[in-house]
Amino acid sequence: MTDSMKTKNHLRNHWPACLALVGLCLFTLSGCPQAPVVTVSIKPVGGTTAAAAGGEAGTEATEAKGYGTLVGTITYDGAPRDLPPLVAKGDASLKPEDRTVCAAEPVINESLLVNATNKGLKNVVIFLEKRPANIKPELAQTPSDPVFFDQKGCRFLPHVVVVQAGQPLLVQSDDPITHNTHTNPKRNTGFNQSIPPNERKGIPCTYKKPESGPISVVCDVHTWMKAYHFPVDHPYAAVTDENGKFEIKGLPAGKHSFNVWHERGPGDSQLLDRKLSITIEADKETTKDLNYGAAKFSALPGSDRRTIAYTQLLQPDDIELTQTEGR
Repeated sequence: MTDSMKTKNHLRNHWPACLALVGLCLFTLSGCPQAPVVTVSIKPVGGTTAAAAGGEAGTEATEAKGYGTLVGTITYDGAPRDLPPLVAKGDASLKPEDRTVCAAEPVINESLLVNATNKGLKNVVIFLEKRPANIKPELAQTPSDPVFFDQKGCRFLPHVVVVQAGQPLLVQSDDPITHNTHTNPKRNTGFNQSIPPNERKGIPCTYKKPESGPISVVCDVHTWMKAYHFPVDHPYAAVTDENGKFEIKGLPAGKHSFNVWHERGPGDSQLLDRKLSITIEADKETTKDLNYGAAKFSALPGSDRRTIAYTQLLQPDDIELTQTEGR
């Protein structure tokens, strides 16, 4: 076979590969368009400050156009009567070791405390619904000062506690008997521990996450004892005092959405108001007074009904049961 015939056969055998190579070269020389490059950035649900505080992440921090204070009074529209005590003075049904402590004085029912003078409602929580992006700088860090939750006379003190997620909360007791503190969180790890007599140092109870609303705290030893803890991820929450008054400082100027909670509020949320819109003015004190009628409040809890029934059984001729508006 001649050299020219060999060359033709070689080209014939490799013709498809040659065509592909030529096509690739032409495609490259013609300037083929580049594939689009998609850059994906993941924006956190919340700011780093919230995460560092152990709470829910919020939006990226932005500068506020000033800060203001919210004050007000929450009142009850009605004429409530005093609720019967949860434990009567000298209650003979208690164990002897408990009687001298728990029944030394009546254990009051704190589920609806109304000031007789101004009808101010105690233990109402008003709070910002969501952590804002522009928390006042000096309030942005989680407080290091502990919140104290005490027990005295077989009552939890205070009845409602607001604590920031990550802030120390110390459970104490000023009673000479053993108690049990049992929390019922939805998002945090539960706390269920015996509290020794006269525990003044305090046993740490930690909330790492905020809750959507106050959670109940009970004593499994003394079943009438009940209180509420409210872990939040911002500094904008307050509990009304014995006059129904509250104050929230350092709020970013602008319109905000607040929730108003009471333990006998309607439904599972127990909210008297949801998404209450209030506009805060910079460098001013904004006043918002709120009033709630009896229809907003639920009936007496079952534990109270049992206490009344038991007292009536012991003293059938000495107790008068009255139905109070809204109960």
